[in-house]
Amino acid sequence: MTQLPPQDLAQKKIGLTQLLARPILSASLAQNTSDLAQERAQSLREEDTILLFRIGGERFALPANSVLNVFPLTTVRNVPHRTRPPFRGLCCHEGAILLTGMLHVVLDMDMDANADAKLRRMIVIGSEDASWAFEVDAVDCIRKVDPSRFRNAPSTIPKNASSCTNCIIPLDDGDAVLLNPIAIQTIMEKAIQ
Repeated sequence: MTQLPPQDLAQKKIGLTQLLARPILSASLAQNTSDLAQERAQSLREEDTILLFRIGGERFALPANSVLNVFPLTTVRNVPHRTRPPFRGLCCHEGAILLTGMLHVVLDMDMDANADAKLRRMIVIGSEDASWAFEVDAVDCIRKVDPSRFRNAPSTIPKNASSCTNCIIPLDDGDAVLLNPIAIQTIMEKAIQ
């Protein structure tokens, strides 16, 4: 980054001071206040972006801002005396040791035995200091969605899956179940307590 000569910097400071010191006309103030008070049109924010993936032939989604990483399947090591599902063990990715859970167990479903092993991925959710990795059959894509189209989840969802389900997202190419990453983490953390 280049620095401005002292005289140019002084002129910019004077210009900025004059801009900030100018009086605001009451009509302008009223208009600005009115503009800010207007309800904004719905926009697609970061939390309206989802990561689509598959487990056992079903399609699921997570808010993209809850996903820390996605990487190819890696070896998961068992932890002695800690074998209660959904805790699976530990895996390592780029030097980080990650707690690894079994999302399909949390959701009361089976992994797809016929899924292409080359498509299997690990998804990491949570925060830098409290994250969980889990295996999925495939990651489809990242998409922006319109929350006004979301539907309530049916009451026929199994108990654990129901506690992790936020809603159903209708998409042009089929529905997806939006999962609650905090609920998933909570269930996985109970397995190691």
